[in-house]
Amino acid sequence: MTAADLDPQMIDVLRVQEERSLSRVQINQTSVTEIRNLYIQERAYWNADPPAVASVQEYRIEGPVGDIALRCYLPRKEQALPGLIYLHGGGFIMGNLDTHDRIMRVLATQSKLAVVGVDYHLAPEYKFPIALNETLAVIAHLESHGDALGIDSTRLALGGDSAGANLAVSATQLLHAASPYRVRYLLLYYGAFGLRNSESRRRFGGTEDGLSEENLRYYEDCYLRSAVDADDPRYNILAGDFSQLPSAFIGTAEHDPLIDDSIALKKRMDAAGGVSSQLRIYPGVLHGFLHYGRILEKANEALTEGANSLQSALT
Repeated sequence: MTAADLDPQMIDVLRVQEERSLSRVQINQTSVTEIRNLYIQERAYWNADPPAVASVQEYRIEGPVGDIALRCYLPRKEQALPGLIYLHGGGFIMGNLDTHDRIMRVLATQSKLAVVGVDYHLAPEYKFPIALNETLAVIAHLESHGDALGIDSTRLALGGDSAGANLAVSATQLLHAASPYRVRYLLLYYGAFGLRNSESRRRFGGTEDGLSEENLRYYEDCYLRSAVDADDPRYNILAGDFSQLPSAFIGTAEHDPLIDDSIALKKRMDAAGGVSSQLRIYPGVLHGFLHYGRILEKANEALTEGANSLQSALT
């Protein structure tokens, strides 16, 4: 990949990132605390001047290892809005509600639906499958108490980017194995779904997006308890059950080491039959591009298209 392969606005993003990017550090020689702080600082620039929503509520619920912080974005003050539960990316080791605030606000305003962000506990302090179990706890809570937040608990979708997309599909597979239709739709951006030796991992990834092969291995080592977990279908999504999944919007970046994961997910869903999934590959951009909507129109385009598909599915 060369600069000529990238969208000119993506090149502008990279120029801004040179001054503040996490990719300046060697991740395996840096403490997790410092990695998280650098990521928060980097994302603060991209979250400035976010779109307004009618209401933002912060609250906490009890989870399997302690309280889980949630943030509910309501684009309009109206009872019983369908809701998207959104799981942020960050390699399972970093990210929070603030690093993905703009993304969730755009999804709420464009879809005109409620969006609930989940601040799940991070690895390596909290390893697999804790974040997944917390996702299941949040779904159960909203099914029982969503009406108190103005959310229609019978019309819930799951979504996320990168590591969050992994959690979204895994939670849905687990829930639907016993009780289908609890999750009505999946909104997935550039997820890690289980491929470990793909062509795209060999072709893409590096300092420009923080997804070198070394970094990918580091994130996985932090998250998983042992090498055995890499084959667990709750983590290796492509080895899981696709027979009961709902329809999905799958968005990914053209120059992403994880693009083959999204393509493989689409093929598995199609092979299972019974559901429709849309795969959208955004040209000229890199993993994590959703964050860069202040400069990059492809980010706003991807969020708007995902939001429109979500609205069509839930209303």
